[in-house]
Amino acid sequence: MVRLLTMFCHRVVRAAVFVAAVIAISSRGFVATAAADDKLLAACSEFLASDAPSMSVVAEIESFSGDIDAVIRRLAADVPSDYADVSGVLANQSFTHPHLRTSCSDDRLHFFVPDGYEANKPFGLIIFMHGGGPTTPRDHPLHVVTHPDDDPAGIGLQPHIAELPFILVAPSAPWNESTGARWNVSEADAYIRAVIEECCYRFNIDRDRIVLGGYSMGGFGAYHLCQRLNDRLAGGFVFSGSWKTMHWRAWTGLPLCLRHGVHDASPPDENGRGGRPRFTDVFYSRTAVDRLKQLGMNPAYVEDDGDHAIRPAVNAMRQLAAWIEPLRRERYPRHVVAVSPRGWRASSDTATPHSHWVTIHEVGDGAIEIDRVIREGPAPAFRETAEDFHKQSLHVTTMPVKAGLVEAKFLSDNRIDIVTENVRRFSLWFHPQLADFNRPLTVCVNGVASTHAIRPQLIHALRSCRRSEDRTRIYHSELTITCEDESRRSEKPE
Repeated sequence: MVRLLTMFCHRVVRAAVFVAAVIAISSRGFVATAAADDKLLAACSEFLASDAPSMSVVAEIESFSGDIDAVIRRLAADVPSDYADVSGVLANQSFTHPHLRTSCSDDRLHFFVPDGYEANKPFGLIIFMHGGGPTTPRDHPLHVVTHPDDDPAGIGLQPHIAELPFILVAPSAPWNESTGARWNVSEADAYIRAVIEECCYRFNIDRDRIVLGGYSMGGFGAYHLCQRLNDRLAGGFVFSGSWKTMHWRAWTGLPLCLRHGVHDASPPDENGRGGRPRFTDVFYSRTAVDRLKQLGMNPAYVEDDGDHAIRPAVNAMRQLAAWIEPLRRERYPRHVVAVSPRGWRASSDTATPHSHWVTIHEVGDGAIEIDRVIREGPAPAFRETAEDFHKQSLHVTTMPVKAGLVEAKFLSDNRIDIVTENVRRFSLWFHPQLADFNRPLTVCVNGVASTHAIRPQLIHALRSCRRSEDRTRIYHSELTITCEDESRRSEKPE
């Protein structure tokens, strides 16, 4: 049932994003061309809507040799939107996008829209994933967007972002009473994509300024989803979160901000009152920061004298707001690391083949090494004894998982250097801002160089639309590469 729901959500979101996400492209204006005729446009629409387009549709698209961007602009001519000049707190909102209102009918969104928002001016978007547990109600994230003076249970973020050109949305987590990590369930990827599409339908959102993060349970989700959706985001933040497994190179190019209270985990007093288990120990943030710095990344980190509660973390929220304001996604980064699968529990996470201009099609039979947190001693638990708390410890080890990695760097002189781990086949996607289509392209994979001619093709551009669900970043050409002797370069997992 979950698998069917996930497949349905993926299809609904994909249909929605083609219509909604091309706003930035269509806003540049449209100049009609004879090349983009009605027959071609119908073929393109069928190709994007179908999992198995007919051979005649593919042939029609492949025969086109004109202006690719003009075709995309024509396809975007009827973009649905429902912009309005609104401001303040919008509570308990249902999905209204025509392609989402039915599939997401039970979910709720809570917004804070700054007074400075105008529908003719693009704003950024902050998606805040709330904390809680298996049965936290769908109206709970309202406390994320309220002003603390008006809501004793409010987290206190609103005053710090009220002057930023960003809209704040707090969606309710996917409903699942069997887990305390509701943002980490398999359908969460599609759900966050749906949240983005709904926000772009309601508001004029700049897709290069989307920031995703969360607190506590939402912090679990941030560690998971920020890396899985990395090429859609300008940055990610984690307040009082934790993680189980991690391949830190998957964070390449994505700015990250973390906050943790040093007393997040603490033993109960002599009467057995108070305290908090090590589910979100400060160990997790400290280790994340250390690992990222070892790889040359520079995450922002606020560690204060607080505990797990977010409302008293005023300084951290102030610093988060200042950190968010200048963020902007790099559409075509020159250094990309793709890892599939990647996520909170990599041994069972679903595939994540895409990262910017790299797609992993097939991994080998071997494994790659990832970090894993090991807990020793009695299992952490609410109402545990101080004795059990002090017997516990956390440390990091590595484990092999059946996954693949491609690290690609675009150098000068139309050259790409690539290192793979346990990957049999992958694709590279090209845009004129990355590659010179008028010159041969040199691709060096694991020390072996080859030369390729690349050219813009509409069929490739449409495939890039389907793969990324982001029409503000169209790739004009795809090159698929098969790695030789990968089985000899990998070790099988134990």
